[in-house]
This record gives sequence, C-alpha cells and structure tokens, in this order.
Amino acid sequence: MVRAIGLDSGTMSLDILGFDDESNEVFLDIAIPREVITNHPEYPIKLIEKIKDVKAIVVSSGYGIPFKRAQESSIEEINRATFITKEDENKRLKIVGLRNLMKLFRESNLPAYFVPGVIQLETIPEYRKLNKIDLGTSDKIFSVAQALKDEMDIYQKRPSFSNFILVEIGFAYIAALSIINGKIVDGIGGTTGFPGFKGSGFIDAEVSYAISSAEPRFSKIRLFQGGISDLINNDNIDYFESLVKAGNEIGLVGINAIIESILKDIAIMLVSNPKPEKVYLSGRFTRYKTIFSYIKKSIRDFLNNFPINAEITTVSRLGNETKEAASGAAVLANGIANGRYRDIFETLEIRNSKHDIFSYIKPNDLKTKILKVF
Repeated sequence: MVRAIGLDSGTMSLDILGFDDESNEVFLDIAIPREVITNHPEYPIKLIEKIKDVKAIVVSSGYGIPFKRAQESSIEEINRATFITKEDENKRLKIVGLRNLMKLFRESNLPAYFVPGVIQLETIPEYRKLNKIDLGTSDKIFSVAQALKDEMDIYQKRPSFSNFILVEIGFAYIAALSIINGKIVDGIGGTTGFPGFKGSGFIDAEVSYAISSAEPRFSKIRLFQGGISDLINNDNIDYFESLVKAGNEIGLVGINAIIESILKDIAIMLVSNPKPEKVYLSGRFTRYKTIFSYIKKSIRDFLNNFPINAEITTVSRLGNETKEAASGAAVLANGIANGRYRDIFETLEIRNSKHDIFSYIKPNDLKTKILKVF
C-alpha cells in the first residue's frame, strides 16, 4: 500500500490530491485559490502534515528543477524555477506564492520531491530546446503521467508502448506534448504556443521589441494577457461558453481562435509524432460542453485530412475538485515510492533530468546577462 500526494499549481488554484493505490481511496481532494497560497503559502504544508503514512509528495515546481528531494534543492534552484524580476516580486504575483511554498517544503521534514520542467528531460533532443525555456512547465509532465495511468488502467497498455499527443487547454494557456513509447519527446509550452483564453502565447519578436521600448521593465503580468478573454472583455469561461452557445459573433471569433491554436499545436507535434494512436485532452476547458464539442469535432476533421485515425479522448482525474495534473502528480509520487505506478515514473525518465532552465539560450553573452539577473 502506498499513500501518495500530488500538488498542481494552476493559474486559478493550487490543487492537492492524495490517493491510496491499494484501496483506490482518494483521501485528499482540494482546490485552493491561488490568492490564498500567495498570502498563506504555509497552508498546504499544515494540511498535509495532518495526514499519516504518506510515502511521497510531488510538488508543482514551476519551470522545473532536476529531480530531487525538496530538502536537497537550493534556494537558487527554486528562484530560477519561479523566476521573476524584483519588481514583479514586489507586486506579489501569484508565482511568489508558489516560490514561498517550495521554500517551505524545502525546510520541512515531509517526503516531498521537486520535478523538472519539460525542457530538462533528457528524452527531448537538444535541437528542440534551442532558445527555449517553456516547452511545458512541470505540471504538464503531471498531465502526461495521468494519461499514462489511463493507458495502463483503461487500455491495459504498458507505458513504454504508449504513443499519443496530449493537449492541455487551461484557463490561461494551451500547451501540447508529444509522447512516443511513453517518453516525452517534444513540447510546446503555454508561452511558446498560440493564444489561449488568458495568455497570448508566443509573442512576435517585433512586438517584443515594441513592448521593451514602451515598457522597459517587461512584467510577467503581460504573459497572462492578450488572449481570448481580452477579445471578449471578460475572463469568465461560463460567459464565454454562453457566447459560443448563442452563436454570438465575438464568441465565435474566440472559439475559432482557440480551435486554431489547438490544431496548430497538434500540427507541430505531428512532426515528431506523425502517427499518434490517441490525442488526449486535459484542462479546465474540457469541462465546458459547448466549447468542448467544437474542439473535439475540429480535431477529428483536422486529423481526417491526413488521414490519422487517432482516438480523441479526455484524461481522467481521480478527484472531483482537482484537475488532471494533480492526479498525475500523485501518480508520480506513487511511482517514486515504488507503488503500483512505478513503471510510469521510470518510463518518463524523470530521474535523469538535468540542466538549468536557461541552459539552452543563445548567444552565450545574452545567457550570461540573464543568469546575473536571475
């Protein structure tokens, strides 16, 4: 019996899920608003400390730290995994709460582990990492782990025989990952892909130049702007769903933008994974019936053009309150503790992760300047 806990730091909430791999009991399933974590980063620690016999905890680790016990990490590693300027730190952006939570786990006696971001995985060729930081934050690996659990439990397939593309459609961003033989071989992060609901995705280099001239201290606040919510002037997904359902003109522009972002992400992943057996979808948007029906049909029509007869399905989740990534984090924790899902953890080669998130920035003089700041 292994009791394991996973934490997923999403844009809206920090999700915590714990389960027992013998009874399948979910003993912890809570979504905590990110504002609470920013003001009270100790809250999850106090919550978890009350639970007995937990063998391992996987903590959402921002852009990532090479796999290790939380207590073995350095302050510098935590700061870089959650890198922000001093100005943004003083603004108390939500990532400050995650940074402080990670530091508290580092100081605790809990069996907690930090995990890499996608760019730190050795299963991705170096040429796909050039001038990238965001190939997917650590929580994207969690979603893949949960999809691999579905492969095992629903399809009776070992992780090393699993080939699929995963697209996460979250509140802020859209991201995609390519999985071959159970290993992540390519990825598009929310800030390197196409527009999502809150975030603009990648930023045109000329727009970046213009921004740096207009706002010399580029804030991470801007990374959470420029998406569909700014198009419809509302960041409530229920409102967006109602616009789409009513056939409202601006709502249809918005859903078409999201669909095209998803299809372009999939198209890029087909370069590294031309014959996926499945396309897994995860994230908050999969739970909105009208929006999701548009998305699923559009993916099916797109794949039929090749033709690719991949099954399109959603990633399951163990809890009712928490999202798929929290379940996946708990699955990884279970694997670390030699539980039922050890094969998932080992197949993903998380243990072999290495390097800094800034390691692949060129030219070197620019990287040196960045390292002096962060």
